[in-house]
Amino acid sequence: MLNRRRFTHLALVLPTVLASPAVLAKRPKKTNSVIVIGGGAAGLAAAISAKEHGAAAVTVLEKACFLGGHTAFAGGSVNFVDPERQKKMGINDSEELWQKQIIETGGGINDVELVRTLVSSATGTGKWLEDMGVKWLPMVYEAWSGKFPRAHQIAGKRCGMEYIRCLAKRAKQLGVQIILNAEVISLDCQKKGGCTVTYKKNGRSLPLMSDAVVLATGGFSANQNMRMLYDRRLDETVGTTLSAFNFTYDGSTGEGIQMAQALGAEVWDMEYMQLIPLNGGRLLDYSGGEIFVDSSGKRFIDEASEVRYIADAFLKLPDKTMWVITDSTTRKNSSFEQKLMTGVVQEADSVREMAKAMNVPASVLQATLGEYNESIPKASAGAEKNIVKQPLLTPPFYFGKERFDLHFCCGGLAINSKGQVLRTDGQPVPRLYAAGECTGGIHGKDRLGGDSLISCFVFGRISGASAANTKI
Repeated sequence: MLNRRRFTHLALVLPTVLASPAVLAKRPKKTNSVIVIGGGAAGLAAAISAKEHGAAAVTVLEKACFLGGHTAFAGGSVNFVDPERQKKMGINDSEELWQKQIIETGGGINDVELVRTLVSSATGTGKWLEDMGVKWLPMVYEAWSGKFPRAHQIAGKRCGMEYIRCLAKRAKQLGVQIILNAEVISLDCQKKGGCTVTYKKNGRSLPLMSDAVVLATGGFSANQNMRMLYDRRLDETVGTTLSAFNFTYDGSTGEGIQMAQALGAEVWDMEYMQLIPLNGGRLLDYSGGEIFVDSSGKRFIDEASEVRYIADAFLKLPDKTMWVITDSTTRKNSSFEQKLMTGVVQEADSVREMAKAMNVPASVLQATLGEYNESIPKASAGAEKNIVKQPLLTPPFYFGKERFDLHFCCGGLAINSKGQVLRTDGQPVPRLYAAGECTGGIHGKDRLGGDSLISCFVFGRISGASAANTKI
């Protein structure tokens, strides 16, 4: 087993590398061909970067009939240190602080080199996205399950799709070939002779040759057998945030990880999978404006806790019933109208009316809200001191039952800071790179809110550049 917990504690006090990885500045002496497997945020970023770094031909193979993967359906907060916007809001941030928080949230098992690379490359990657047409809003905020106000958002209701639109437009401009409905069925990478990728399309098996391959196939949250190898609780009763009731398509089935393992690749942190409340009563993208109560009407967790602790507390509730409550003054996310229209979220003009609909004693619910509101002047923070709580006093109140679904796989293929996939002996698998949710080591036991998307963009850029620089 490769030891990757190197110098974790020392890294908390060492300065991060402020420059982007050198690989992003290199240009290949010869032009390579690159295949990217997966057309989500990481895959499109890798394809664009490979082209920008001189690859002669880049092909993206996407097994779905559309681009985007999970990102296309994401709320879309993206973390990075942003002195310009943060300074205007009176926010003092640093790469050192962010690195420290990532490692703390990850339980100290993160690969420090990967965290450093993420943090030092993120600001430049935010600008890279901006140059492609991504228009960041001037406000920087703390994403739900985050630790600090460094999350960026764009206008509109389908933010994740807008990222994909901008990336796909840039890829098209650069001449990237994109093949949809292309399910990869085999992968072979040799030290000499390049890589062979075989994919199925229209019932035919088609081989494709390249000098390097980037895996950006996503996680394995939709593969029940694979996820239960690492956590027996995640059976058929647990959906994914993309397919909460297993009714809709979710392509995160882990084939990319399995194909790389067949080539001798190591995996890291596979047992750490993040469940979040998303498809029910939650209406906010930040902490401090809603409360979580059980079937008796009492709070059972500090809502600003790390999401893995909230998930564990939920799983311990005898009836697994959780309600989320907010009021009219909070800033709702893009799901608000749909959830209200479909009845997932209800509206009440008083606490008594809300209690009746929830089938809890009005006196208990009134006391719960009263205790929460009274606590705000005394301690204007939750689990993290920068979480400012909002009082919930102003009708109408909005409330709904919530559930926890599998959202993100923190574990996956072992990679280094160049995006190279590593074998169990620590050496790179020849010509094979990876980025996004199919990789492990960056997030450890849990990811910060807004960190998963930026890691897709950052390591997509890096793996694409590395693939373009592969020695022929």
